Amino acid sequence: MPVHQLIYASLAQKKMLKSDLYIILRKARNNNEHSGVTGLLIYSNEYFIQLLEGEKDVVKRLFKTISKDERHANIQILSESDTIERAFVNWEMAYSTPSVRDLANWSGLQNATTIGQIMENLQRDPNHLTGILTSALENQTVI
Repeated sequence: MPVHQLIYASLAQKKMLKSDLYIILRKARNNNEHSGVTGLLIYSNEYFIQLLEGEKDVVKRLFKTISKDERHANIQILSESDTIERAFVNWEMAYSTPSVRDLANWSGLQNATTIGQIMENLQRDPNHLTGILTSALENQTVI
């Protein structure tokens, strides 16, 4: 059965403290465990990048809920597709907090010096997401 993957980016409405992020992760992991969703949350320099994967209807419904969350602004889908296997099969929600430089390197955009430049490039060419996802899994923050 195919797995639906949706990757979005958004700007946090306010600077997120570690405690804010831990609350988000705890809630997401609990909800995702019950709904069969796995994925990755990246927070870098006031931007979120998140991959959600699971049954298509469940992922779409979850994204709709996230889109209404007041903690997000300028939410944009970067990629959406079906695949044969999950990228984060063992994670209800993996988590990574790379620096802007790390995020640029992971995406293959070494010349990008700001999070804005990275986001612009990701919107134009979502193929840069593959490096981010692979590197985030290898460099995740375990909490």
